[in-house]
Amino acid sequence: MLMPGSNKLWPELSLEEMVGQLLMIGFEGKKPPPEVARFLVEGKAGGVILLARNFGDAREAAELVLSLQKLATTRPSGLPLLIAIDQEGGPVVRLRQGITLFPGNMAVSATGNPEYAFQAAAAVASELRALGINMNLAPVVDVNNNPCNPVIGVRSFGEDPKMVAELGIQAIKGYQSRGIAAVAKHFPGHGDTTVDSHQGMPRIGHPLSRLEEVELVPFRAAINAGVAGIMTTHCSFPAVDSAPNRPATLSPAVLTGLLREKLGFDGVLLTDCLEMRGVAEVYGPEQAAVLAVQAGADLALLTHSFDKQLTAHRLLVEAVRSGLLPYARLEAAVQRVVRLKQWLFAEGVPTGGQKKGVGESPDQVDQAENQSLAQQIAAAALTLVKNEEGLLPLKLAPEEEIYLLSFHHQGLTLAEEGAGSDSRLSQALKKRHHRTRERVLSLSPTAETIERVLGELRASRPGLVLIATEDAGLAQGQVTLVKEIAATGLPLVVVALRTPYELALFPEVKTFVAAYSFQPVTLEALAGLLWGEFLPTGKLPVSIPGLYPAGYGRSRF
Repeated sequence: MLMPGSNKLWPELSLEEMVGQLLMIGFEGKKPPPEVARFLVEGKAGGVILLARNFGDAREAAELVLSLQKLATTRPSGLPLLIAIDQEGGPVVRLRQGITLFPGNMAVSATGNPEYAFQAAAAVASELRALGINMNLAPVVDVNNNPCNPVIGVRSFGEDPKMVAELGIQAIKGYQSRGIAAVAKHFPGHGDTTVDSHQGMPRIGHPLSRLEEVELVPFRAAINAGVAGIMTTHCSFPAVDSAPNRPATLSPAVLTGLLREKLGFDGVLLTDCLEMRGVAEVYGPEQAAVLAVQAGADLALLTHSFDKQLTAHRLLVEAVRSGLLPYARLEAAVQRVVRLKQWLFAEGVPTGGQKKGVGESPDQVDQAENQSLAQQIAAAALTLVKNEEGLLPLKLAPEEEIYLLSFHHQGLTLAEEGAGSDSRLSQALKKRHHRTRERVLSLSPTAETIERVLGELRASRPGLVLIATEDAGLAQGQVTLVKEIAATGLPLVVVALRTPYELALFPEVKTFVAAYSFQPVTLEALAGLLWGEFLPTGKLPVSIPGLYPAGYGRSRF
């Protein structure tokens, strides 16, 4: 199979191997189970997606990637794998140990510096590439114009399509300048919905004219910037596809008519995971794989069940043999996947450090420099929205206590795979003010818990109450807690570690900081801001309904 623009002749592939190139799979554990290993040796998967369950740290990730590539290239006809990961920054990162953790897209946008989008993506890409990972399922280029969106939020650059497009382009260039395939998601746009497609199928009912003006703007820009991949969303778009409740992932009108023919995208088109409820409960993930490829997808993601992966492969082979899936459609998809692999593996397949920067540990990159960049971005993003009582910067006497309230959970959405804040904010505050006490509550504290907290506050009368909220709009207990404490008249600062929208739920709060992230670099920077170690420069990338427009933020205390 000779690919356009290349002198490299890949071995001829059997039908089963060609179909295998259309599947990206995942598995449980830190090494592939025997049946998955056999699947890879037989060439029945073209890619593997790595999740947090697959490694403890960066070195384990590098070892796993090396073992996977060895399995895939065992046979003479074996092609190397696309190794993908969701390392977006902010709340959605799979690898947390031994790698630099950056604030997410909305934090980058709040800095007002588009160069940070390029620099952060390039830094992440250099570290991923050093591990042998060659595809990042990022950036998110959804325009988050719905404050109630439960799954995008701070994963988006903001509500302005042009700004999202500009920063998306920079991120794409950053990733791909370091040899990582970028994947813009989630086409045609998952921003204006109140339903999480992991749990159901959202319907976005805007007319095509509105989609052209908002949702499609960043995707057009990504295509013009040469993005390697685009991922679909499991939302339905009746303005594009009249079939009732058919998700974009399975829609020929969306994938072929809109994306391929109208927008001119000729890169690799990936589905979101077909085991998500938005598709699985209606079509079944195995049959959905066939429908997605028929519709124009090149890679079908099945990230959990081997039985479903095996069945999907069989159904795709049968569909080609029966003519249900035209051979020309199969060949076009395989060519796109192989063409991408030719670019990614131009210097050879990782063999365990024989090629510098490929398949090695992240020691090969300057992580100190990357960490410094992450710190700069985190500090520049912090947005002082309200400071009506002049509480900031803090001016507490040594004997006065900071009473910190935070919330414990294992990720707000399935996309986050266990992400959550920890006690690092408390640690950062204690370095500056020893009398800091933290109380960690459930994500949505009960009335009984709130009353106990109020009792403690009445008894201790701390010098400051600091509440670090986390998407309070999805947890009524947080809203009630903030309102009750605000009513006591105690000095109160509220910091949003996720979306800033929640200020609209408790507008009586007089001191409010938008942090956009709970990554360690953000929590350390936040403590510094509270104590006046630097001036606030961040600006809101989204509007807070009824209160503040996008672009608002105080530049001084």
